[in-house]
Amino acid sequence: MRAVLVILAVVALSVTAFADSARVSLQQEEVTIDLQQHGAPLSVADVLICIDINANPGFADLSLRYADAFTFAGAATFAFASVEVADGTINFPPDVTADNYPVVVVLTSENWWSAPQNIDPADEAVLASYLDTGGNLLLVGQDYMWGAHPAMGPCSGFPYDYLGMDVCTQDVLWAVETANVSGSAGGLLEGESFYLDSALVFLNNTFFPDIATPTATADYLLYYDDTAQDGIAIYNETETFKTVWVGIEISAAADMDFNHMIEVIYDWFRSSTPVEKTTWGSIKADYR
Repeated sequence: MRAVLVILAVVALSVTAFADSARVSLQQEEVTIDLQQHGAPLSVADVLICIDINANPGFADLSLRYADAFTFAGAATFAFASVEVADGTINFPPDVTADNYPVVVVLTSENWWSAPQNIDPADEAVLASYLDTGGNLLLVGQDYMWGAHPAMGPCSGFPYDYLGMDVCTQDVLWAVETANVSGSAGGLLEGESFYLDSALVFLNNTFFPDIATPTATADYLLYYDDTAQDGIAIYNETETFKTVWVGIEISAAADMDFNHMIEVIYDWFRSSTPVEKTTWGSIKADYR
């Protein structure tokens, strides 16, 4: 099905929309815009949510909790994927591109004992290719780095190039049930703080979160325990893609706070640099 775009102007007299095109009658002039020709792809789903817990049954599946939060934020359609077999590889749907899935969410929940540990190199390769198409990625995995990049310390490869992580430190909080996180100065959640309780979402475990410092293209999103250099979440933006890495399970916040965090992240994902203003006459000229 072709998408339909209707352009309204102050001088418009009537508008008639058709399945294959949009028409605007303007003082005896008619403009037809074919969106299939000029490109306005319809996504398969607004958000693709992937979770890696199947290798260790009995852990919490938080994918529906994230879907609820993204619904609150304005997303309408979802797709889901999980690990294919007990080797940690996610069974991504075919053709994971930004056109098909504007936002991808990857969760490790409370599972960090799969072999290899949750997200593996094959998953990172798919996610890198996806981001190269202009995608947006939210990766929430409190032991993702220890599992996928156990050397820790200075980052390289996918964490550095795509997630904006410069140096990563493992398990800054050890087996704690609660944690306080706050928005970084100048960041998307500046001046806000959130209380996390693992008992709200985990079945078997407490928090073992990681922290990181940002690369030149990235910045802190959340600190833990109001400590300025302890980046519990990093957000990264390049000319091509946007990513958010979180080293603690933020769905452990109260519903209202969690929904708010996801809403802020989703709005940032969907925002773009304003385009150069143009005149209605130049728009008409483009489509004659």
